[in-house]
Amino acid sequence: MKKIFAVIVALFVGFAGFHIAEPAHAATSKTKYVTASTLNVRTGAGTKYKVVTTIKKNQSVKVTQTKGSWDKVTVGGKIGWASNTYLTTKKPATPKNLAAGLKTVGSNKQLILVTSNGYNTSSAEIRTFEKNSKGQWNPVLTIKGHIGKYGFTPASKMSEGGKKSPTGKYTIGTAFGRYSNPGTKLPYRKITSDDVWVDDSKSKLYNTWQSRKKTKGQWKSAENMNISAYNYGFVINYNTKRTPYKGSAIFFHVGSSYTLGCTDTSQTNVVKILKWLDPKKKPVIIQTPIKELNKY
Repeated sequence: MKKIFAVIVALFVGFAGFHIAEPAHAATSKTKYVTASTLNVRTGAGTKYKVVTTIKKNQSVKVTQTKGSWDKVTVGGKIGWASNTYLTTKKPATPKNLAAGLKTVGSNKQLILVTSNGYNTSSAEIRTFEKNSKGQWNPVLTIKGHIGKYGFTPASKMSEGGKKSPTGKYTIGTAFGRYSNPGTKLPYRKITSDDVWVDDSKSKLYNTWQSRKKTKGQWKSAENMNISAYNYGFVINYNTKRTPYKGSAIFFHVGSSYTLGCTDTSQTNVVKILKWLDPKKKPVIIQTPIKELNKY
């Protein structure tokens, strides 16, 4: 009997000292949201594993399992592991509709809003809005873009060659491109090798689109229009009075970096916007540091 008791005690002590590894928690499926600007999804729970895909801030993912500081997620039909340090169950707030409080666009039904985080940056965010039958602005597109190399400047301080983009509210002029009309309802002009935009402040043709051959000798400086940046775009109606030295050739066009005073974004985005614009809806473009949006 003593032997049996001793064996039982030994077994009990042995099991008491035996550590059972904690299994991964198979959680019931729940939704989480990304808090980092970008977050890698990997083939395994650790940074040593290959990246399957990348998810962006506020994007939702389906979590089915947790292993320490890693969650097993499903997103866009792909399954992988993401650090749960950058995931939260708290749903992000709905982005503020920046057009809702504007006071100067009562008669307009289409709006392009170009904002920056200050005056001295060339990075910008471009948003488009369309007004519904109730007079409310509905967001259409939100994309990244660029403005002048040295950022924004008030129109009153604009200068020719200053490499800054003018703040203000402007109507939209002629659409243009080196190729056929992509489907815009705006008046469209196809660029040829003969086309120039006069930037000579002393010329009577200052800030106008001209034929190089027909206007020879009438200006000393003009911008060649037949370039890849102008594959597609439209004229921003800035300095329509053609005041000398106040800046010329202010366009919305194709690009991937700072400009010399225009606003740019990818060719895909430019074409999307051109197809969307409708002159019957009185489209306008507002350009401003976001902190001064209340001026409009």
